[in-house]
Amino acid sequence: MRGLRGICLGAALLAAGHAEAGPWSQLRGDIYARANVSAERLDGEDGWRSDLYGEYGLGRGWMLTGKAEAVRYDGGTAGSDAYRLSARRQLWSSSKGWAIGAEGALLHGTTLAGVYGCEGLGGEARISLGRSGVRKGRNYYLFADAAWVHQEGGCDRQRFEFGYGADLGGNFFTTEQVWLETGRQSAESIKTETQFGYHFPLADVSVGYREEFGGAFDEQAILLAVTVRR
Repeated sequence: MRGLRGICLGAALLAAGHAEAGPWSQLRGDIYARANVSAERLDGEDGWRSDLYGEYGLGRGWMLTGKAEAVRYDGGTAGSDAYRLSARRQLWSSSKGWAIGAEGALLHGTTLAGVYGCEGLGGEARISLGRSGVRKGRNYYLFADAAWVHQEGGCDRQRFEFGYGADLGGNFFTTEQVWLETGRQSAESIKTETQFGYHFPLADVSVGYREEFGGAFDEQAILLAVTVRR
């Protein structure tokens, strides 16, 4: 069964949808890459967001990740560019599919929570718990992350991420993710995203919808993601 390919590294690897969170690491020499573009509306203003994200397995539970993101709006809201480079290690896994991982990242650029954001150089520390396995013949994963983010000017944030993904049968899959964020200089944010996709022979393709529920700003997005693994 093909399913969510690549979610198992003894314990698990994230497969389709968002792979920026969770405890799992790629095997040595394995590559995961995703391109994402979304049409967004922020407080009534239309815009576009695009990002490229990649992972490379180093072996012994280690991997490197990189991300570049650009956001542009049609009206008066300033656009932003952000870059992130991290090292992640899967620290522990069990025979029942549980895993724990940790990650440290360097940040540069403008990171936004709606119309609020942080700028400049920064860092991120993250701890993750996840589980993956097969239920009724279909692969699934779930995870919970806690992260602390710091950027120049004393801009500190705390972020919690929760995610779930599963095969639906017939090469179709779905993912769901929730972000909770709070900080001294950024907005309180509660964001959800749902994706539905299909495993093609060369890549996974998914479409999704993201919406903000925190109340500090109004944001919706429709997105398209293409994911490949080698």
